[in-house]
Amino acid sequence: MREMDRIELEPANHPPQRFHRGRLGQVLERFLNSQVSRKTTDYSLIELNQLWREAARIDPAIGLKLFALFTPQDWHVLAYLCLYSPDVLSSMHLWAKYAPLASDTDNVKLVNDENGVGVELCVDAPGELARYVVEHYGAMSIAQLRRGTGQDVQPVLAKFIHSRPTYYKQYAQWFGNRIEFDCTANCLYFDARSLSLPMQTRHHGMLELLTQELDRRIATHRNFSGWSAKVAEGARRSLARGEAPNLDHLAKALHQTPRTLRRRLEEQGTTFRQLLDQIRAELELHLEMQGESLTEIAGQLGYSDLAAYLHARSRWRDRK
Repeated sequence: MREMDRIELEPANHPPQRFHRGRLGQVLERFLNSQVSRKTTDYSLIELNQLWREAARIDPAIGLKLFALFTPQDWHVLAYLCLYSPDVLSSMHLWAKYAPLASDTDNVKLVNDENGVGVELCVDAPGELARYVVEHYGAMSIAQLRRGTGQDVQPVLAKFIHSRPTYYKQYAQWFGNRIEFDCTANCLYFDARSLSLPMQTRHHGMLELLTQELDRRIATHRNFSGWSAKVAEGARRSLARGEAPNLDHLAKALHQTPRTLRRRLEEQGTTFRQLLDQIRAELELHLEMQGESLTEIAGQLGYSDLAAYLHARSRWRDRK
């Protein structure tokens, strides 16, 4: 009997979840005095949106203030990369290059137009969530540039897509005096002097080590779509629950047979193991930068023992 595909049972217009990787969600929960304990740092857009909205009820300007609550253990690898860079412009280049590894919604690029050289922040998320995240990224980037250079770095012009919030006067401490709202893009522009400022925290060895690993991750990074995205979402959810992702269980949740799901992934040029290796490899990097032990990382990646994790890690690290 021919295998029947039950794709018609999929909910209509229900796109796969996208995730932010890092401790942003955990810091928001800490701000809210949440007692929730998670085994993963991946938060879906729906979860993040809820946390931001709850935090904004307490402090509408939380997007500008949250990074002050981050400890060095909470920092994403990109925050360290900024400090290890030779100068301000180099740190912007690296942020633009590796931003997709931090979140499924982020895109950062350097621009050079009539306003000068700037960094454009694109966050593909609903309006309010995008505003919170852009405020957070903006304040975080300025804070790290100031920490690294020892100078009061600020943009010569800051442009934002969102409308002027009621707390707009608080923008000046981060973004200077030339601030525009209701723009076509989020962009922070800097003058030549600021771009050339050296990082007092620069570290060539650490920069080389991190960029080599991030280059490897970027080379294998796929913008998941279709069935790959659905499987990736299911695998991340399994890890968040402390469970090892299982193809049979994911196939059942997607109203497919395991055989059909394997075929759909092959049609996209990948396999379940390759997808799972990639998801685990990306999560592993963030956990390492947060100082987690090998045993803790093994558990959060869904391995029952350390030996199994180390064996799997050698496989995905050797994959070109």
